Amino acid sequence: MIALYTVCRWFVAIVLVTYGFAKLTGAQFTILESWLDTPMREVPGFWLTWYYFGYSAVYGNLIALLQILGGLLLTFRRTTLLGAVLLFGIMSNIVLVDIFYGVDIGGLGSAIVIWTCLAFILFQHRAELIGLFWAAGNRVYAGRAPRRRPVPLVVAGRALLLALPAVFTYHIANYNNRVPTPLDGVWRVVEASGNGSTELPTDVYFERNRAFMAALRYGDRWSRDHHFEVDADAGRLQIWERWLSKGPVLFDGTYRLTADGRLAVSGVMGEAGDSVRLVLERVR
Repeated sequence: MIALYTVCRWFVAIVLVTYGFAKLTGAQFTILESWLDTPMREVPGFWLTWYYFGYSAVYGNLIALLQILGGLLLTFRRTTLLGAVLLFGIMSNIVLVDIFYGVDIGGLGSAIVIWTCLAFILFQHRAELIGLFWAAGNRVYAGRAPRRRPVPLVVAGRALLLALPAVFTYHIANYNNRVPTPLDGVWRVVEASGNGSTELPTDVYFERNRAFMAALRYGDRWSRDHHFEVDADAGRLQIWERWLSKGPVLFDGTYRLTADGRLAVSGVMGEAGDSVRLVLERVR
C-alpha cells in the first residue's frame, strides 16, 4: 500500500505541475479564432469553458500557481495531506466541469485518474481528517460551555436559514429580473421605412431575463442596455437610452402584433424625432 501511496503522490505532482506550467506558458486556456467569431449559443461547452477560464490572465495564472504549489506539497511527506486537500477541491471542480460541459473523453479521463489518486491519498489520511473535522469538534472558544437551546427553536432556525434565501431569490428571479411583456424575445426587422436620416436597427432584443432591458443591433454593431416599457392595453412602446435610469427617449410609438405573428411598430425615433415604421419577425 505504501508503494501505491508513493506512486499516487508523485504521479499527481508531476501531472499537475506540468498542467500548471502549461497555463503559465500559454499552452492551455487558448481559444481558436474561428470560435471567437461564432455566436455564443452555437459554441460547444468545451470552448465556452476554455474561453471562460482563459478570459482573465490573473485567474488562469492563479489556478496554475495553485496546481504547482499543490504538486510540490505532495512531494514532501510532511505536507502531503495539505497538498492533497488543496488539490482535491480543484480537481473535483475540474471533473464536474469536464462532465457537464462536454470536455473530450481524454481530458475527462485524465481528470478522473488524478481525482482518484487524490481520493486514495486522502483515504490513507482518514484518521487525521476525521480527527480534525469531526472527532475534535469545534475547539474555538472551547472553554465556554455551549448553551442549551430548545430543539424546536434549533430546527426553526435552520428551516428559516433555508426558506428565507429560497423565497428571496425566487422573488428576484421571477418578479424583479422578469416582468413579462408580449414583446419579450428577439425580433428581426424585415421591413423598415422612415422620413429622416435616423439609422434603423436590423434586430431588436427585448430581454426576457432582465426586466425592462432592450438592445438594438445595427448589422455588426450593437447598442445595448436600453430601457423599454410596454403598455399592452394602449399598444404603446417606449425605449430610452439608459436601462432603469431612462435618459433621452430613443423611440416613442405604438405597436401591433399581427395575425401572422409579426410585430408592426410605428412612431418617432432618434434625436431628430424622425417618423419610422418597422415590421419585425420573431426569431425566438
